[in-house]
Amino acid sequence: MLVKRSIIVVVMAAIFSLILSWQSYIYTRDWEVTQLHQQGSSKLLDTISALRVAIDQYRYLPFLLSQNRDVKDLLIRPNPDKIVRVSRYLEQTNLVAGSAALMVLDRTGRVVAYSNWREQDANTAQSYQDAPFFKQATAGEQGRYFVVDGKPASPSYYLSAAIYSRQQFIGVSVMRLDIEKVKEQLSLEYAFYVADKEGQLLFASQSLLTGQAFLTNKSLLNGGDNFWPLAPLYTENLNDGRKISLWKPGGGAQLNLSVILDDLGWNVGILAPIESAQQKAFYVSSIVAGGCLALALLVLYLREFRLKRRSQADVIRAQRDSEQRQRYIINTAQVGLITVDKNGAIVFINPMVMQQFGVSLALIINQPLHIIFADIDQFTPLKRWLDGLSQGEFTPITGYEVVGKRSDGSVFPILFSIRMMTATPEPSYLVTMIDITRRKRLEHTLREVNESLEHKVVERTQALQSAQSELVQAEKLAALGRMSTAIVHELNQPLTAMRNYLAIIRRVMDRPELLNENLILVNSLVDRMALITGQLKTFAYKNPDKRGSSELIHAINHVLGQFDGVFSEHHIRCQFTHELPCYWVDADEVRVEQVLINLVKNACDAMQGCTGLRDVSIRVNQLNEQIVLEISDSGEGATDAQLAHMFEPFYTTKTMGSGLGLGLPIVEGIIRDLGGKIKVGRNQACGLCFTVYLPLSAVEEGES
Repeated sequence: MLVKRSIIVVVMAAIFSLILSWQSYIYTRDWEVTQLHQQGSSKLLDTISALRVAIDQYRYLPFLLSQNRDVKDLLIRPNPDKIVRVSRYLEQTNLVAGSAALMVLDRTGRVVAYSNWREQDANTAQSYQDAPFFKQATAGEQGRYFVVDGKPASPSYYLSAAIYSRQQFIGVSVMRLDIEKVKEQLSLEYAFYVADKEGQLLFASQSLLTGQAFLTNKSLLNGGDNFWPLAPLYTENLNDGRKISLWKPGGGAQLNLSVILDDLGWNVGILAPIESAQQKAFYVSSIVAGGCLALALLVLYLREFRLKRRSQADVIRAQRDSEQRQRYIINTAQVGLITVDKNGAIVFINPMVMQQFGVSLALIINQPLHIIFADIDQFTPLKRWLDGLSQGEFTPITGYEVVGKRSDGSVFPILFSIRMMTATPEPSYLVTMIDITRRKRLEHTLREVNESLEHKVVERTQALQSAQSELVQAEKLAALGRMSTAIVHELNQPLTAMRNYLAIIRRVMDRPELLNENLILVNSLVDRMALITGQLKTFAYKNPDKRGSSELIHAINHVLGQFDGVFSEHHIRCQFTHELPCYWVDADEVRVEQVLINLVKNACDAMQGCTGLRDVSIRVNQLNEQIVLEISDSGEGATDAQLAHMFEPFYTTKTMGSGLGLGLPIVEGIIRDLGGKIKVGRNQACGLCFTVYLPLSAVEEGES
C-alpha cells in the first residue's frame, strides 16, 4: 500500500514537475523574447532615423537643379556651349554633394546634360521616357525609384523633380544615388535589412549577410541582376497577447521587427537571434523540474537561488538600462553638466557645456573649475566652496547666479548649482550650468517696460490701431515684392525689343515706309509696358480709412476680366451666377477686389495638379441683411487638419516658393474689419468652397 502510494506520489510529482517546468519554459522564453522585442524596437527607430538622414541629405538636389537659370535656358534654347556649361555645373554639384550622378532630361526623357560626361562609357543619348521617376516628375510629383542598373549591377536610388518655365513643363532634373553609399553612411553594428513591399531584398548590413544564413540567394553581393526573397515569415502569439514575427531558416530562429515607410515604399527591419532566450528558458525549466522532484529543503534552496539569480539579472539589466538612459540624458540635456573630482578639477563635460563655453573636453579636462568663471572673487559662496574642497568641506549650492567666461573671452550670465554624487566610490560633484542670457535680457526688458508702462499705454494703443489699419497694405506690398522678379522680366522684354527697333529706325531713316512700321511696333510695346505698370499701381493702392459702399457684381466682373488669361492658359471653366442685377455692400471697392483676387487665385492654384475638369463656381445671393458670396473649385480639397489651420498665418500647403501663407489670413482680416465673416468647407463632389458674408449697404439699398 505504501509502495503504491509512493508510486502515485512520485507519478503526481513527476506530472506536476513536467507541467510546471513546461510552463516555466514558455514563460521564461516569452519574457526574454519580449525584452528582445523592446530592445529591437529602439534599434528599429534608430535604423529608420539613420536611413532617413542618409536619404534626406540628397533630397534637395533635384529641386536645386530645377531652379538653376542655366538649366532652364538649356532646355528652352539648347546648344553645344550651354550643354557643356550645364554639364560642368552638374559635375561640380555632384562632387560637392557626393551623389552618383546628376542628369537633366528634356520633355521626352532624353538626357541633355550629365554630370559624368567625362567618363568614356557616359551614354548621354539614353532616354528615360518610360522610367517611373520621369513619369512621376511629369505628373507634378517628386520622383522616387529604386532600380538595379549598370555593369556590374549596382542598386541605385533615383530622385527627380520637374522643371518649369512660366508654369510650363520643360524637363526633369534627376539625381542618382548609390545604395551602397547610403549603406556605408548608416554605420550600424546590428543586423538590419531593407526590402520592398513585396519582400524583395534591397540591401542589408554586412554582418547579417555574412553571418546569417537566412537568405535563399546572395547574388546581390556578387553583382547579380535579380533580388531574391527572404525566408518565409512566421507569426507567434506570446502569453501577454503580443504578436511577434520570426524568420526560421536553417541557421536558427530570428526575431523580426519591421515597418513599411510609406513615402519611400521600403520595408525596413532588423533581426535578433532568440537562441539565447530559448537556452535561458530551457535552463530555468530544468531548475524547476529538478526542484519539484527534490526534497522540500532543496526545493526551497533552489527557489531562493533562482530568485536571487533573477534579481541579480534584473539589477544588472536595470543598471545597464539606467546607465544608458543617464548617458542619453546627459548628452541631450539642454543644460550644461560638469563632473568635478574632490580637488575641484574637471573630469567630464557634456555637449551643452562645450556649446556654452566654446571649448572641447580635451582642452578643459583636469583643469580647475574656476577657469570657466569671470572675476570669481566677486562670488563669495562659489569661491568658498572651491577653497573648501581641498579641506574636505562641501556645501551644496542651488540656483546661484555667476558670470561665465567663454574661450574667446566673452562673458555671459549663468545659473550655477552643485550637488555631491553619492553613487561614486570617490567623492565627486555634479555641476549644473544654465545659460540665463535670454532670461536676463527678458528681465531687463521687462523692467524697462514696467518702468515706462504708464507712459506708453496710449502710444502702444495707437500703434496697434495703426498696425491693424496697415495690415492689408502690408500684404499688398509683400505680394508686390514677390512679383518684382516677374515684372522686371516682363518689362525687360519690351525694353530689349524697343532698343532693337530704335536701332533699325536709325538705319532706315531714308526709307519712310519702313520707319512707320517700326514706330508702330515701338508704340505697341509702350502700351504693353503701360498696362503692366497700371496693374501694379492698382494692386499697390493703399486701403482708405473709410469703407464707403461698392457694387459687388461690378467688382466680380472686373476681377474675372483680370483672370481671363489664366483661365484660358490652364483650361479653367468659370461659372458666375447671381439672382439680382446688383448687390451693394458696406465696403470700399479696393478691399473687395483684393478679397476676390486672393480667393479666385487660390481656387486656380488648387486645381493645378488636377487632370480632370477644372471648374470655378461663383454664386451671389442675399440672406437677410447680408450678401453671401460663394467661391468653389474642383481641386483636390483638403484634410480636416489642413482645414483647421487654413486661416493661420504662414500656414500653406503649396510648394516652397509658391507663397508665404498670408493670403487667406489677410482675407479673413479684411472681411473681419468690414464687419463680415468667412467660412471654408468641402464641396459635395471635390474641392473646397469659401463662403463670405458681407454686410448689406443700407444707403445704397435705400437708393435702389
